[in-house]
Formats: sequence, structure tokens, C-alpha cells
Amino acid sequence: MNRVNGTPVLPVISLAQLIARKPEAVAQLHDACVHDGFFYLVEHDLSAELIKRYLSAAQAFFALPESVKQRFGHHRQLGYPRTARGYVAAYGETLHPDAGPDNKQHLDWGIDRCGGAPFSGPSVLPDKHVAPDLNASAYALQDEVMEHLFPNLRRAIATALALPPHAFDAHFRRPTLIQRASYYPANSGTAGKHTDNGFLTVLIQQPLPQPSLRVHTRGEWRDVPCLEGAVLVNLGDLLQRWTNGRLVSTAHQVLHRQPDARVSLAFFIYPDIDASISPIGGGQSFSTAEVMLDNFDSIWVRKQGAGRARQLV
Repeated sequence: MNRVNGTPVLPVISLAQLIARKPEAVAQLHDACVHDGFFYLVEHDLSAELIKRYLSAAQAFFALPESVKQRFGHHRQLGYPRTARGYVAAYGETLHPDAGPDNKQHLDWGIDRCGGAPFSGPSVLPDKHVAPDLNASAYALQDEVMEHLFPNLRRAIATALALPPHAFDAHFRRPTLIQRASYYPANSGTAGKHTDNGFLTVLIQQPLPQPSLRVHTRGEWRDVPCLEGAVLVNLGDLLQRWTNGRLVSTAHQVLHRQPDARVSLAFFIYPDIDASISPIGGGQSFSTAEVMLDNFDSIWVRKQGAGRARQLV
């Protein structure tokens, strides 16, 4: 088990070694995906300066008056579903029904495409006069994640499954993305127990002295501290279903009790919205659209939480 400051944490995996197809790195990835569903990713080539800019710009946005932020709320969005983009105030989202509404704010982006498909945009977001550098840094980091990190990681996962490296590629010609900046207030920020719904999530945590993220892995809840230079990756329900349960989507939550506020940056990545997916090894096919729309309906309409929240106690 890898350790940070004496605290047991998740596996630490090098994307550079995965790209080079180092057997030990591929084996480590396979073990993490089968048993943990969460891991630190290092040597990923995301710009540290760009991450710093994005975190700073997000902090400045969340510090704006609520009346300003509400100008970019769900009721102002133009795409479908409206809940896929824009600003949500504290206690506006419930990730686990028993825990109640989460004490966090968030702002969602996506990949803006015309054509009217679900989860495609356009987005109504604060411009540079309201939130300097926010969109510029957000979209720039989106490009780095979606054009370099994710394709290489996706192919490494295929290799770890003993599939051809490009086995998943046909379903990611125009991938779907929910990109989120979240704000957790000092001493009381929360996000209820849930699983992520997509293929995988890339998560960047603001570096703080004590962990706020908790992950249920290998039979126990573990606090997950920040690791300098690393991003976190966790697998989603769609990938678990795609692999017939061979790879695991892991429950997690946020309990933020530190004296400073916390900002995190997440990229929830899905296949093409019109993709029809046949599980590896057999089973009923399913579509990206039905998976995403059902999850958003569960969160925002049925109020039953995110992912497999209803199965978590």
C-alpha cells in the first residue's frame, strides 16, 4: 500500500509508464481498477500552472454575491437537461437521499456543441467581466484532459483488460462531459455517499492539510489526502456495467471539516451521447443517453441520489 505522510492511501500510478506500456504499470492499473476503483495518477502532463489558475478563478467566482451567481443557474440554461450546466447554490443538490441536500456550491460546464443532443450545450456561463480567467482556464484544462490524459488512460484500461488498446475508441469519437467546479464552505461542507455514473472521473483537489474526501475501498472507508502533483481517477457505473462488473465503481463522499473552504475540479467523462454499448462478455446493450438521463432524473426529479446512492448505507 502506498502512503502519504504515514496515512494509507490509494495506488499511485504513472500515466507516462502506462503510455510506454510498462508491464508493471499496466498490472498495477488492472489491480487498482478491479479492487479499488480509485487511484492517484501522476506524470500526467496536465499543466500545474493552468490548474492553479483554474482553482483561483473558481474561488473568485464562488466569492461573488449570490445574486450574481444565480444569473447562471439552471433556470437560465438553454440546453437539455438544464440541470447539466450552470450554477447551483448550497443545498441545491442531493447526492444521497438519507443525507439530505449537500452543503456545497457548484458550477458545471460541458463540451459545447450545436445540434440539440442532450448534454451538448450551449451553456450560459459567467464571462470574463464577471469571472476573469474562469472560462479561459476551464476550457484550456478541458482540452488537456480530453485530448491527452483521457485517451491515453482509456487505452491503458483497455490494455489492462487484455483488449486491443483502441477497443473503446469507437465509442469516444465525440465524448460527453460534465465538467464541475465545486465549493465546500469551511467546517461544514458535504457531498453525500454516491457513485459516479460515467466511464471515469478525473478529480483535482485543492491542496489542503487534511483530507475531506472519503472513499469506500477494499471493505472500509478511507480518508484520501492530496498528493502533490497527482490527480485522482475513479471509475464510474457505466464502465462497471460495460465490463460486466469486472471493474468497480467505488462509493465516495465529502466531509469537509477544515477551517478553510475547499474547491475541487472534476471531469465526469462519458462515451458519445448516441453510443450503444454491448457489455464485454455478453449482456443487454445500453446507451449513453439512457444512462445519463436516468441519473439526472434520479438526482433532480426523483431525488433518489447519484449513481448507486440508493444501495449505499
